[in-house]
Amino acid sequence: MRILFAAAEVNPFIKVGGLADVAGSLPKALAQAGCDVHLVMPHYATANWGSLQLEPWRSVYPPMGYGREEGAVRTAELAPNLKLYTVANGAYFSRERPYDFPDDLRRFSFFSKAVYEIAHVVEPDIVHVNDWHTSMVPAYLKVYGCPGEPRAVVTIHNMAFQGEGGWEDFVYSSLPWDQFSPKGAEFYGKFNMLKTAMVYSDAITTVSPSYALEIQTEKFGEGLHAVVAERADRVHGILNGIDYDEWNPATDTLIAAGYDAEHLEVREKNKAELLGEFGLDYRSQTPVFAFVGRLYQQKGVDIMVDAIERLIGNDLQFLVLGSGSPQYEERLRALAAANPGKVGVRLAFSNSLAHMIYAGTDFFLMPSKFEPCGLGQMIAMRYGAIPIVRAVGGLRDSVNEPETGIVFWDYSEQHLRHAVERALALWRDSEGLMARRIRAMLADFSWTESTQRYLELYRKIPRR
Repeated sequence: MRILFAAAEVNPFIKVGGLADVAGSLPKALAQAGCDVHLVMPHYATANWGSLQLEPWRSVYPPMGYGREEGAVRTAELAPNLKLYTVANGAYFSRERPYDFPDDLRRFSFFSKAVYEIAHVVEPDIVHVNDWHTSMVPAYLKVYGCPGEPRAVVTIHNMAFQGEGGWEDFVYSSLPWDQFSPKGAEFYGKFNMLKTAMVYSDAITTVSPSYALEIQTEKFGEGLHAVVAERADRVHGILNGIDYDEWNPATDTLIAAGYDAEHLEVREKNKAELLGEFGLDYRSQTPVFAFVGRLYQQKGVDIMVDAIERLIGNDLQFLVLGSGSPQYEERLRALAAANPGKVGVRLAFSNSLAHMIYAGTDFFLMPSKFEPCGLGQMIAMRYGAIPIVRAVGGLRDSVNEPETGIVFWDYSEQHLRHAVERALALWRDSEGLMARRIRAMLADFSWTESTQRYLELYRKIPRR
């Protein structure tokens, strides 16, 4: 089976969020399963290509709303059965970051059209696109056609980001004007790229089973719940996996000491190293709680800070790695200043420090308001850190209490605080803590099962 997989970010070349992790891992897993995989991403000037040798492939000249644009396509073999293509355009992708520009809809409409042009040459069986950045590809496939009549799959990683614009953005997309309708690309008078993908795709997937159900409700559907519900027969929730080559405490070169489930005592070396990195003293009898992620309300930062302020009188230490909303950054700075030796805050993103946190913290906090899948809780379990999560989206699907973690339901400081109090009780039960850690480490979150589910889905989509 030949698969064309398109995403706006791919780990390890460039990463903004979890989309990059999936785009870096799932195509590799599909290739290992025997598929012929062709992975396409923009050629960002800020991407880290490392030693990868990208060779010129050909140029594409997709017609857009105001004339043809040029995309210089380069390619490289990443692994057996896995080829990477990058689409360069100096006006659109030679910028200081991948997203958050006024012309983002045009930039990614162009990228989607370039992917469509590449599909003409590759002639895939399946075109798998991700989030709004590549959402126009299914529309181009259906409206304009493509050799081999590939089937289209769109994966929604986060319904909150939809690629919404005006009439002029739709004109630039180059779709015929009659497609700007409630049955096509229009949504309440606006051009909505994610809705467009849902209308024209043969299958819609989300990154966890619970999120597939949640986005059909008004609470989580971000305005598109009725559109999703109308297509419920083509919606499939497939839980993300994590890359066990990258996230393996036995072989991780970014942590102080490697270990596995049979040598958990080695984690103490990593805990001591981690606390020293944050300028805190190591105390073997004191539990460490940590958070890694963007500092926004979606991640539950507001209730997390409230809970920690009320719990800080207990014998515990609290670490934060991330950046985001200025109000949360300021509150965390104040919390650290008021509690030296107990609170460590690093307002930045650091991949190496994230690895150290997973390997050294005792409990890992993910009190999200909503969470389509989440990877942090899976990584934490892989490293023997007990996740404390809210029962929402992929967190609900991957963490169980009392087997592998601690789970709370209501989005409130009180319920999170009670969850932390249960963690403190577990900490005092050394045998129970060890058993839960081992079960967490042995839980399987590799891509093996999820890859098979994707393959089953691809096979059962009828040809057009």
